[in-house]
Amino acid sequence: MNISIKVIDNGSEYIANCPELDINCYGSDRNEAIRRIKEVIHFYISSAKEMGLDVLPLRELSIEGNRNFLPVFSQADTKNTIN
Repeated sequence: MNISIKVIDNGSEYIANCPELDINCYGSDRNEAIRRIKEVIHFYISSAKEMGLDVLPLRELSIEGNRNFLPVFSQADTKNTIN
């Protein structure tokens, strides 16, 4: 699975958007918005697995078109499919 993150500066805050999963997160700066959306992506994938859904391994995360931002999560959080 390839996931992309787009970051939008709307003046007072930053919005990180993941169109593949239809997720948005906000932050006071770009890094906070990206950190938050990574946490939500991890929660989304973990929850889908717990519900018994088939989840493809996360192979690539691109931020603003820059690829290969893996590992997405800390080593302790990866558990099998997210590297």
